[in-house]
Amino acid sequence: MKHPTLFAEPAEPVSFVNRRTSDVTFKGKLSLPIHRWYRLTPSFSPQLALDIADHFGITPDGFVLDPFSGVGTVPLCMKYRGIPACSIELNPYLHFVGTVKTRTYADLPDIREFFDSFLVRAREEVAAIPKGKAVAGYLEENAQFIPPIHKPERWWSPMNLAQLTCIRRLLLNTEDTGEHIDLLKMGILGILIPVSNAKHNHVSLTFAKEPLPTVDVVGVLADKLGDIIDDIDAVSSLPCSEVKVYAGNSKEAASVLPRSPKVSAVITSPPYPNRFSYARETRPHLFFFNMIASAEAVGQLETDAIGGTWGKATSVLMDGVEPANAVVRKLMAPYLDIAHRDGNGHLMTAYVVKYFNDLYTHAEQIGKVCRARAKLAYVIGNSKFYGQPLPSDEILAGIFAHFGFALDGIHKMRRRVSKAGLYEAVVMMSRQ
Repeated sequence: MKHPTLFAEPAEPVSFVNRRTSDVTFKGKLSLPIHRWYRLTPSFSPQLALDIADHFGITPDGFVLDPFSGVGTVPLCMKYRGIPACSIELNPYLHFVGTVKTRTYADLPDIREFFDSFLVRAREEVAAIPKGKAVAGYLEENAQFIPPIHKPERWWSPMNLAQLTCIRRLLLNTEDTGEHIDLLKMGILGILIPVSNAKHNHVSLTFAKEPLPTVDVVGVLADKLGDIIDDIDAVSSLPCSEVKVYAGNSKEAASVLPRSPKVSAVITSPPYPNRFSYARETRPHLFFFNMIASAEAVGQLETDAIGGTWGKATSVLMDGVEPANAVVRKLMAPYLDIAHRDGNGHLMTAYVVKYFNDLYTHAEQIGKVCRARAKLAYVIGNSKFYGQPLPSDEILAGIFAHFGFALDGIHKMRRRVSKAGLYEAVVMMSRQ
């Protein structure tokens, strides 16, 4: 069944103020075809992406960029509006998710047959796993196939870990290649948290007080693969545009993207200055299918990201960070004065300064890839800095103004429930 949010053309102008939570946050995609394949809590709603495109009046003659792709929300929305688009993603796992979600799949019967065949083998193999204390012996015998994340037993209960290890062994040993395998991987990666001891009780993953009891992991996977089949079928007859997710850093957008076509609109949501770590949140997924080489590589990923406050990035912040130039220094001056008066916030001050230094580098790159009269929409949340509001939206607008993008308006869309005074806004800008 076609879902109106994903496929319908605009009916009337919409407001970007006082929006429902589901029209701003990830909650707006949990029931949508393809969008629902993987939950990323800090991602934003497909409805918001489409409303911005309608507000800008983007047509198939335009070209949309999302430089912070995440799970591919923007290119997927544009694909089924017939609008050419691309995105950039630094995190290898999220790049994989966006790539798989935005492909066009034509051989649905073959995909279904491949899934069914794998599930039959998985059920047979999982049924043979010894129960009770004997599962420890199974895990020892199959140690090379245990997900190579640090302390996997913290993430999954013994029997659930054994089932995932079995599934991982089957997939790594299969001789099949191509898009069918990627879809199967997407399904497996999509269930890692639901069958784990981690919970989505907060923006960041937390571990439950009690480990998750043994569940039917193959049954959970079968349901997920069934959703994937249904969703591919739902869009199979729809016309669509070509979209692509590029692997790279948005701070190097001009070298990551092809030289043409020039971008006519940017619709995106950069990391907020709230110390959320995409690298930390996706560790199980990065390691499960060897999308990253080591813990050190995860630390480097965090260091390369906008802001960066976890792992190796912490050592960078400990050394101190100064505003990169006069533009950032002027915009940050009132807030650095607050930090200096406090006297105890060396690390947090360095983080905030690095965050806006990185945004400056990013904005400079966006200036290089956008055409004349390009439209920009940046969805961003503010934060608290030593008890005082840090207006990330206004500072972002000030940075982009330096590169020739005029502020058209800041629309405060909703109040966030985590702390008083926090909100999410969409910053609308245009190139002069």
